[in-house]
Amino acid sequence: MILLALLLASIGAADLVRPQDTALTRRGLARAVIVSVAVAGLGVWGCGLAWWWAAIGLALVLGWLVTTPSSTVLPRSHPWPLVALTGVVLALLASSGEVPAPAGWLTDWYASLEITALDTVPFERFAVVAGALVFLVDSANIIVRMVLAATDAGVMASEQSLRGGRVLGPIERIIIFAMALSGEYAALTAVVAAKGILRFPEISRDVAGRKAEYVLVGSFVSWGLALVLVPLL
Repeated sequence: MILLALLLASIGAADLVRPQDTALTRRGLARAVIVSVAVAGLGVWGCGLAWWWAAIGLALVLGWLVTTPSSTVLPRSHPWPLVALTGVVLALLASSGEVPAPAGWLTDWYASLEITALDTVPFERFAVVAGALVFLVDSANIIVRMVLAATDAGVMASEQSLRGGRVLGPIERIIIFAMALSGEYAALTAVVAAKGILRFPEISRDVAGRKAEYVLVGSFVSWGLALVLVPLL
């Protein structure tokens, strides 16, 4: 579980600092790699893990950055980056029993927190939640755009005109993730319903139905990313 937390946090942090509307330049790649190394290194050091885990994580993050352009002009492309990420996550979950339990200054800091709500929450679960939150901000946006690009060029055109989804998407995912973790399913349903109501005026003016398809595909992928880790937590 701790390796999954470090991977999500490293990818999420790298995506937060790389350019979003232009091709990935050397400077942008370098900035993203530096931030990723800092996050992974801090996590490995603070959890008392072997340093070669950080090297493996860096290779995975670099592969993600190179194969998932952040530009909105995405090809009708292969799903290989997403397939590869899913495979890595499943492999990490399958091998979690072979990884030593985290024990370092980061776990000691967590244990010293005087927060009653966290008394019954294991450090690894807290780390996965923190990593997932970082990942859901911008990395999830990239995955949604990849799916939209693979669906239809017209759907991606709607993504250009409905730019609010880039801001609302992360907020919506974090709210849904938090509500699902806390068991507030009625409130979660209300958020989903409100999304449809707020988007209805834009969708109703679209005769071709491209915006409706964009909202449906984007929303379901976004919600799925927010909920996929909840059963583990």
